[in-house]
Amino acid sequence: MLTKEHIKGLKENGNGAIGQLVKQYKDSASLTFILESLGQLPKGFDGSFLPDLLKHKNASVRLWVIKTLGKLDNDEYLQLLREVALTEQDTNVRREAVSSIGRMRSKKGQKILFEILHDEDPKVVSQVIRGLLVFKGDKEVDEHLKSLINHQNEMVRNVIYKEYFSEKKSKDGQPHTESFDYLKNVVVNGDTIEVMKLLKDESVHLTFTSPPYYNARDYSIYPSYKHYLEFLTEVFKQVHRITKEGRFLILNTSPIIIPRISRQHSSKRFPIPFDIHHYLMQMGWDFIDDIVWVKPEASVKNRIGGFQQHRKPLGYKPNAVTEYLMVYRKSTEKLLDWNVREYDWVTVKESKVPEDKLGVTPSYARGRAIRSKS
Repeated sequence: MLTKEHIKGLKENGNGAIGQLVKQYKDSASLTFILESLGQLPKGFDGSFLPDLLKHKNASVRLWVIKTLGKLDNDEYLQLLREVALTEQDTNVRREAVSSIGRMRSKKGQKILFEILHDEDPKVVSQVIRGLLVFKGDKEVDEHLKSLINHQNEMVRNVIYKEYFSEKKSKDGQPHTESFDYLKNVVVNGDTIEVMKLLKDESVHLTFTSPPYYNARDYSIYPSYKHYLEFLTEVFKQVHRITKEGRFLILNTSPIIIPRISRQHSSKRFPIPFDIHHYLMQMGWDFIDDIVWVKPEASVKNRIGGFQQHRKPLGYKPNAVTEYLMVYRKSTEKLLDWNVREYDWVTVKESKVPEDKLGVTPSYARGRAIRSKS
């Protein structure tokens, strides 16, 4: 019976004992278990049995073979890893081959990584970048990596931008954690775009807004839906300008229905949160979350009221009973916890949500919609 203790003992004995054990098994489950149980390898470990296992039909076996080859830190396996990275069909195995090449941190491996840098799979390219960033500062490496700034994949572009092209913010402005006194506890009645023009860049930590729902209600009248989206775009461009780096915008809106003119015409439904999302991403917001708010029954029409009357599937047109809270963060190369680290320890501690509130506060985080109580 295969056990981790038995495998560990054979590994420490050396003399090709693991290779002999592998020859006794053909099934993928046993081979994967053996390779996965090897852990850290002793110096001089005999890995001569590994290359033949790369022919195994099971991708999981091949993956663990590559992981094990990477632990050997032996340049003799570089060409084998290169061949796998270039010809293997399974993405995970290819990525692991690239990762193993990178972990060897050798000049020979560097040349192979250059060769794979423009692979069609962005996950493989990301792994190559990770391996090459170890050599950041090397002129040739920097030139190769900088050339990816216009890569078609957004994650690749973001990494290269952060490593080579991001500009450090001036420390002369207002500290990240502070707000101007004239913005505290103030209510302003005016045109939102004109008012925001009076505010300085990066002066607001959070904006929570619920804009007019197109022409569904008589808050404002817009010539067309296109005009409405363009108006919101101008508003959120200003919001982006005044928002501090890495801070948040929460947009509360929902799809709306414009009633039909007569019985000879149909009503029109507009998916506001989904249509405005594209514009927000284009102007420099990162999408964080969508919170679905199921409104109380007393405040909305029955979702399937019409359908209950005629019960005809082809005539299904439900009423909207939900709204969306779309959460965005102003784009930055800094990680999310950077916001927290800008504050002193006492403030961070006092800001923590009490444990007895956790059962209520993040109900949406458990994959459920927020349901209001009337």
